[in-house]
Amino acid sequence: MSVASKKSTMEINTEEKRLSKDINLVYDFTEKPNRTNLKAKSDRAVVAKLRADLVLPNNKILTVDIDFDSTSGYHDNTMLVMDDFGVEMLVTAFAVKYGQPFADKISNAWAEKKHQDDPRKPTYLLVQKPTIHDGLPQVFVACGEKEHNKIKPQSIV
Repeated sequence: MSVASKKSTMEINTEEKRLSKDINLVYDFTEKPNRTNLKAKSDRAVVAKLRADLVLPNNKILTVDIDFDSTSGYHDNTMLVMDDFGVEMLVTAFAVKYGQPFADKISNAWAEKKHQDDPRKPTYLLVQKPTIHDGLPQVFVACGEKEHNKIKPQSIV
């Protein structure tokens, strides 16, 4: 297939939608088989993977694939929090529902580097629903560390 044919096929199978001045979605309607262990709800899709291009403090781009169908520890993700306002909302919810000490752990993790020699503070937090009734959600701090190793992350709460 020529490059021109591939491009026109891609254009036919994609659609862009602007949700707000700084949120643009590009849908790729090309059908692909589900090779994950994840199952959609009868009336709702389930997020299997996200790709994020992060603008680093040195103005370079770091691409991160977030795979929700892996042994990464990010199963049952409920929220992706990416800025101070989102953290403020999460901290408020934790303070009301689980208590101030848990809320403080989230605030502190967001405000500080995990290790002193890390290049930056966290870029985002991932929140997972509790695994047991009346349990505590898990909150993972992501993408600020110097080393990105294969060790399963630990929840900060």
